[in-house]
Amino acid sequence: MAFAVLITGYSKDAGQVLLKVEPPWWDADQLRNDDRFAHTNETGSYSDYDADVSLEEMREIHEEFRLAATTGVYENHEWQARIQPMLKELDEALSAGSDAYSHFHICVFEWESGLG
Repeated sequence: MAFAVLITGYSKDAGQVLLKVEPPWWDADQLRNDDRFAHTNETGSYSDYDADVSLEEMREIHEEFRLAATTGVYENHEWQARIQPMLKELDEALSAGSDAYSHFHICVFEWESGLG
């Protein structure tokens, strides 16, 4: 059983999707145990855990996981080549571009890893 995280940011105007990113360094297990997350079946298979969070909550969660983006396995230059653009996109959305967002949806979804 493997889990990944998908973040979707929605616009204030028409609820359009402004951001869609899957940060591999975010701790899916920690999020699944967060009281804000409800067990759902959003993807239509396996298990999902979903939460709608405010801009401020999103900033707090992003900061909580920021260090993990550059430590451990993610220190590897191949990982950094993938992570740095995502980190930049998140940073921009949560700072200069934050006026455009109404809220963020975080989905922790189960996927088939082929292991186990």
